[in-house]
Amino acid sequence: MPNATTSSRPRCHVRKGDTVMVISGQNRGKTGTVIKVWPVDQRVLVDCDAAFYHTHHVKPDPQRRIEGGRVQRLRPIHISNVQLLDPTTSKPCRVRRERVDGKLVRVSKRSGHRFEAK
Repeated sequence: MPNATTSSRPRCHVRKGDTVMVISGQNRGKTGTVIKVWPVDQRVLVDCDAAFYHTHHVKPDPQRRIEGGRVQRLRPIHISNVQLLDPTTSKPCRVRRERVDGKLVRVSKRSGHRFEAK
């Protein structure tokens, strides 16, 4: 019998290109766009106001023409800390899935708005 965790991909309520709001942490209440999603790790990379940066120290490397110093890098956020923004109400919403024409479509529980696949 195959293992359920290895055979199926975890489901996520957000996808690349979605507009989300951070609901916890230091950037709570800020909105941004999802750049990348790691479903197995349950992490998302968010840009704009909700971006979470950390400082990375880089050593200079003259052979590769890299200057040394501090570099700000985007840091992934746990997927439970973001919620999809409903375009009709501009508020965060929970999402359910409905099957339409043989495809799964995300639907807002707040307003019933359908998030079609891009």
